[in-house]
Amino acid sequence: MAYREKQPFNENHLRPCPMLENPECLRKMIEETGAKSTDIISPECVNHLCDKCIPYANSWEETANRLWDESKK
Repeated sequence: MAYREKQPFNENHLRPCPMLENPECLRKMIEETGAKSTDIISPECVNHLCDKCIPYANSWEETANRLWDESKK
C-alpha cells in the first residue's frame, strides 16, 4: 500500500524509482511500514541499500532535471 500511496516519487518522470533515483523515499516507506528484507541468503537493511543508491541518484539528478525541463518546452 505504501508504494502505491506514495507515487509519484518524483514529479520528474525521468527519476521515477524510489530505490535508484529517490532512495530517501524508499527509506521512509520501509521505516513507516516496518518491512524487512526477504532475501534468505543475504538480507540487507534499508539503510545499507539506500546508502549504496545515493551516489547514482545524485549523479543522475542534474542531467535528468535538465532533460525533463527541456522536454516541457
